[in-house]
Amino acid sequence: MKTKFYLFLTILLMIMIFALGCAAPQQKPETLSIEKATPSEIDSQQVESVAETLSFSWEKDSGSRIEDGSVPFVHKLKDGRVRLYYCNSEGILSAISNDGLTFAKEQGVRISPGTGFELQVCDPTIVDIPEGKMRMYYKGANSQAGEPGQSVHKIYSAVSSDGLTFQKEGLRIDSETSGDNDWASVPDAITLPGGLVRIYYVTAAEMQHGIGSAISSDGLDFVKEPGIRVPNLVDPALVRIADKYVLFAASIDERFAKVPKGIYYMESSDGLDFSEPTAVFQGNDVYDPSVLKIDNRTVRVFYGKVMPPQPPAVESHTGQIVK
Repeated sequence: MKTKFYLFLTILLMIMIFALGCAAPQQKPETLSIEKATPSEIDSQQVESVAETLSFSWEKDSGSRIEDGSVPFVHKLKDGRVRLYYCNSEGILSAISNDGLTFAKEQGVRISPGTGFELQVCDPTIVDIPEGKMRMYYKGANSQAGEPGQSVHKIYSAVSSDGLTFQKEGLRIDSETSGDNDWASVPDAITLPGGLVRIYYVTAAEMQHGIGSAISSDGLDFVKEPGIRVPNLVDPALVRIADKYVLFAASIDERFAKVPKGIYYMESSDGLDFSEPTAVFQGNDVYDPSVLKIDNRTVRVFYGKVMPPQPPAVESHTGQIVK
């Protein structure tokens, strides 16, 4: 009798355990968070790869955008105007435009040269940050020498509320310790889905001239990403078009580049692995592209142009997506 009673209790207990298990809420699978995900995992969730390759119809814009200045970066303001940051012997300056073609120089200097590794400052790029502010990243160098081994280039930042008066924040990428062989230069920064900031920049890592990248969760502390994004080309400028990352760059030295001198673009679905370069145009003495997205099918590429004995200038090409 006791045996049957204990058997009955055992069966009853098993039924209760099973019922409780079914009634308990099921644990949801862990979702990907910025803190736990790698940058490439975050991008892959929000950017789908597409097979179709972009094709542009390019037209040279007449005249110059800026004279007696070069190394442009264009930043579209919330009121629709376009501010062009550029460099000359005074440091980093700016000009303003209503149409993205005719620019009026603004008074004052945005970033002035300093001492040490900011003896020369140039190559600005900007991202918008909370509270209506913007952060500029720029190159600092200890001399005006233009090649790795002749000077040391590092990347710094400054912050501003109006895009005109900047407060320097300090060193962001130290090329002497980051694995870039003393050369982290010509930055171009973008904000990724989820708030991460990626800087593309010219590196001498892996003993080659090319474009590398670094990533940050707060825009201040950057970690170098493995590998080279684009070998041989320099002076990155990136824009998002639909679900693509489109990177513009320059071929300036045929000792390194596999393509003739000029301005090129490459595509990527994740911002890390890019296609082979396609020419915007080919020509000598052009460098440092910056790209303005006018609408979903139109971009304008600004770039520096040197034609001695004329002073440096900023010129542009406008491209329409044809497929």
